[in-house]
Amino acid sequence: MAAAFVVLGLFWGSWAVAIANVQHTFHLSDGRLGVLLAVAIAVAGVTGAALGHRAERWGTGRMLAGSLAAWAVLLVGAGTGRPWPVFAVLFVAAEVAGGCVDTSMNAAASRRLHGRPGALVRFHALFNSGALGGALATGVALHLGLSWRWLWPLLAVIVAAVAVWTWRTQGVAGDPADGSWGADGPAAGTTDPAGSGGPGPLQRLRGDGLGLLLVVFALAEITEGGVDTWGVLYLRTHLAAGVLLGAGAYVVGQSVAAMTRGAGGPLLGRLSPRLALVVGGSLAASGILLESLSPAVRVAAVGLALGAGGASLFWPLVMSQVTRRASRPTAAVGAFTAAGYVGWVAGAPAVGWVSDTFGPARGLQLLAALAAVVVVTSVLRRASGRTVGPD
Repeated sequence: MAAAFVVLGLFWGSWAVAIANVQHTFHLSDGRLGVLLAVAIAVAGVTGAALGHRAERWGTGRMLAGSLAAWAVLLVGAGTGRPWPVFAVLFVAAEVAGGCVDTSMNAAASRRLHGRPGALVRFHALFNSGALGGALATGVALHLGLSWRWLWPLLAVIVAAVAVWTWRTQGVAGDPADGSWGADGPAAGTTDPAGSGGPGPLQRLRGDGLGLLLVVFALAEITEGGVDTWGVLYLRTHLAAGVLLGAGAYVVGQSVAAMTRGAGGPLLGRLSPRLALVVGGSLAASGILLESLSPAVRVAAVGLALGAGGASLFWPLVMSQVTRRASRPTAAVGAFTAAGYVGWVAGAPAVGWVSDTFGPARGLQLLAALAAVVVVTSVLRRASGRTVGPD
């Protein structure tokens, strides 16, 4: 599970730095780039949610091993695919496989660390460690003249090794009888097995009191996804930052996120999801706004770092709350992972269109405004006596 978190971080770190090169290779506007991301992430989110529900039968260990194997193959295709239509199809397919990896690893980790939110926060720091490593390696490789097309096939070798390792060891950590890594059985006090015709995933979430949190979480993930994609792209293409400085700013941001999650795990684990959304959203909004308003590259890089650190609070604490309250944690984690992807889907074309129409700074300011909406919504729900998750 730890290795899966790291390799997924490696991919997103490489994407954040190489996105400007991909955009240049295929002559994409910000709007077209946003549409590509929206399609890829939408399909990945829906697929991940559906397979997350089925993982109650299959087991998260088997799902993770199979998803990693498929992802390794598709990463090679995405890195070598040409022309543009071929690349677009293969990139979408790779994102679908990556979404299944995301769902299964989050479900497995959340199950194993059930009731230990501080440990879950620290565990998510592995993703940020992978992201900063991928960004740093990509920045150096591009600076030395290596084509971005080599990056994902090289990563595919690592992913394939983790897939084999996962398959060989999946039975060790969970139930020896099925190697499930803690796949969900019927919740205590229920008699409805998975897939027996009982309430669907969304109905169960509403029954568990998680419906509002699902909506606010999707809105928060627009900000987190935007920081990773548009924050670095803004530095490299619109503030004329070199590849090393652009990568360095992202590395600083992910370092802040890793330290926030790793060193601050015990403290952050005591935060409620509502407070995590308020604190994280405030930091993210402030940082992104600073980046969009400053003409100085180094000051803008500080804003990017603040934005990444603030947004890093959203995912692990919300997922911890979900596993504590959901009657079927694996399916619920799949639904929340899909909701996070929906946030990315909604944000990518919107920010791209605003950037093309009104300027790239306005696109970042849209992200800052959405982060502020998350903060205001969380505060107002508390003031009205209806919290986003119990405090």
